[in-house]
Amino acid sequence: MKDSDPLDFLLQRHLRNTVVRSLTRQPWVVVFDTFSDESQDGGFYCALIAGDAVGRVLEEPSWNLHVGDGLPGCSVQYCEGEELAEYHRFGGREGLEPLIFWRTYHGLRDPHLEIGEEFRHYHNAFWDHGAQTLTKLHLDGSEEVIGRVRSSKLEIRLLELRQFLAIKQMYLAVFFDVVRYADVDPEAIPTDEREIDVKEDLLRFRFHASPCDFAPRKSRAFSRLLGKTLLPPAPVAESGMWPFDEAKAETFPDFIIRTAEDGSPQTYSCDPRGLANYFGANPHAPHYLTPVFFRREVLARYYANPKKYSVEDGHLSCAGLWGLRLDNNASDYVVVFLGDLGEYLPEKERLYWRTFNVVPDGRMSAVNFRRSFLGQFADPESPDLLFKYLFRRFGERWAEKFGWDLFRALEEADAHHFRTLRVPLTDDQAELDAQVLSLTKILIDSLNEAQLVAACGLGGADEKGISKLARFLEQRPIPQQADHIAFLRDLQELRSSGVAHRKGSKYDRVSARFRIGQQPLPDVFRTILGQAIACLEALTTLVEEDMPGVMGGAPIPQAHETSGER
Repeated sequence: MKDSDPLDFLLQRHLRNTVVRSLTRQPWVVVFDTFSDESQDGGFYCALIAGDAVGRVLEEPSWNLHVGDGLPGCSVQYCEGEELAEYHRFGGREGLEPLIFWRTYHGLRDPHLEIGEEFRHYHNAFWDHGAQTLTKLHLDGSEEVIGRVRSSKLEIRLLELRQFLAIKQMYLAVFFDVVRYADVDPEAIPTDEREIDVKEDLLRFRFHASPCDFAPRKSRAFSRLLGKTLLPPAPVAESGMWPFDEAKAETFPDFIIRTAEDGSPQTYSCDPRGLANYFGANPHAPHYLTPVFFRREVLARYYANPKKYSVEDGHLSCAGLWGLRLDNNASDYVVVFLGDLGEYLPEKERLYWRTFNVVPDGRMSAVNFRRSFLGQFADPESPDLLFKYLFRRFGERWAEKFGWDLFRALEEADAHHFRTLRVPLTDDQAELDAQVLSLTKILIDSLNEAQLVAACGLGGADEKGISKLARFLEQRPIPQQADHIAFLRDLQELRSSGVAHRKGSKYDRVSARFRIGQQPLPDVFRTILGQAIACLEALTTLVEEDMPGVMGGAPIPQAHETSGER
């Protein structure tokens, strides 16, 4: 805000001629600010102004609403000896409403700013106290910051302000008050700039410059700029919000559905209204249930944000906003029906998925075929989905029989390890490390050691969870017990030597047991999950002796040479 020349700074020429005239025309509008140093004091504030109050508001440059004003309260009048109380939603200032509130709590709590509830609710926005941002949630699950605190400034995005003003048919007044001090000879102040009174359309301010004859400022002159500028509302029909948002044609991109005879990819729109179905619609178009193939990396963005998105067996969802049926049991691709892409994915998501679309290669999984076309129930076959399914079912049945959980539930801060457990989407070491860490937390770190000790007694002083499980199983043997314990120890060593610490010779030894470096990393983890599934199935025999294994009694996948009990 400072001008380079002391006289320009004192006379606030840049503020008067540029800043205050553009306050309501910037992409981000400053609705609150306060600043103070040796050379100046000042601040900005705002209020909503009813149309019939604009003339009154512009009569004087003084603020019509001050910091801290606008809270609900009552006024009392006395009429013929009777006390009459009246409630005022915004403190009784006719034609004015606060947009923001300064909360002080009489010094008993830290003061802070609040953006008005009506504005936040209208835009379905939430305030993040940590980031100091106001974020708007869209129906497709995307988010946009529309308010932010930067240094001492609270800024709100102009677009959302104008939408709010249009729907309320109110003006926004931005107030400003800046006092500056400078060691300038008062006689050097031009006569025509000592007193300035401006009233131009929706801009009103008064400027005064004179000798500084008061302490504690060690300056010969001071000035004050006091005023306001108003942002008018657009017509309601131009608010851009429902029901006045402009109808626009929804985008239904083309997706690759087959390969032509010359090898080129053939595409077709995912608009469900233009596809064939079993009721005779659009007989010359591809069928609604035409499978469309995508690289598995398409799911990366959803796994990366488990608080918002959920990737389950055959289904992807974004909170309660949208959901998509998909085939994620296929080993190499994610498959979605062409019509479902247009029916259930938001417009932005369709464009995202389009970038991962590939020429059909193979068929959908047998699980998806049975579910979608034969109407049959089918357990998942992808090892990550099957592991999660069996883990949940095992936990319920174990607790029902023994009265306690063998695997303790993850804390909320660790719950994402289960939600995002997956066969790695890429042949990337970092992703494999992350999945090894997650599986170890689920199977080993979560072992209920207290209950295992209660069931089989104390062991050695340094006994760890896997050893406690091994002693518990000595009393209740399971099929191929030594192999399962060896697998858990190898998994723990893989995590300890390669994820929790720097990789070295110890990691090289254990990674060789899992054939890391000898096959693609997704295949490595598929085998690890296969062994974890076999371990769960063996443990299940303690719960239901006569229950056939989900894997049909298949032998344990041998990805590495077991080194015996360790």
